[in-house]
Amino acid sequence: MRPPRATPRGTEAAPRPTGPRALSETPHDPTSVPEGWEGIMVPGERILWRGRPIARVRWLRVGIMAAFGLAFAGFAVFWMVMAARSGDWFWAFGLIHFSVGLGLAVVSILEERMRLQDTFYTLSDRAAYVASRTLLKGRRLDTYPITAALELGLRGGDKAGDVVFGTRSRWTISGLRAVEVGFLDITGAPEVFAILRNAREALR
Repeated sequence: MRPPRATPRGTEAAPRPTGPRALSETPHDPTSVPEGWEGIMVPGERILWRGRPIARVRWLRVGIMAAFGLAFAGFAVFWMVMAARSGDWFWAFGLIHFSVGLGLAVVSILEERMRLQDTFYTLSDRAAYVASRTLLKGRRLDTYPITAALELGLRGGDKAGDVVFGTRSRWTISGLRAVEVGFLDITGAPEVFAILRNAREALR
């Protein structure tokens, strides 16, 4: 059997690009919608980048929430023990506070697990999309249109960083406050920031 003919030099197929740039350079039909995005994206919209948070637990935030919940539950137990000594059934009201405190501790752990497993980021030439899931609201997809006046922020570097493009109100232990919105805790943040900035500049 004859061996396969060697490919002449200079005629080898160039490797396909990988990473965020590969998505932005993929040819597309200006009248089509990316597969799976029907009813969400508009015809001709191009996906420039996809990603998700790195697998890193935010121990400080989880620890504060869990500690607060356990302390609240512990105080409820102490109150119930003291109230039970009087021989009255009034101590049972402490079960409500105990459940709330224990619930806060458990929810903080479950919410962090969902953030790591069920958060996905997508950037197109028209908008930024953040898909997430929470215990109270379930699955949701937030859309942030790219406009010429969109304010951008960058923190961190290639290994771990944030690309911030807005804020929203959120209830916390200390009350209602503004939290940052963006592609948070991702790898290659400077490159993603550049892609988003170029998409914004194209509108000016």
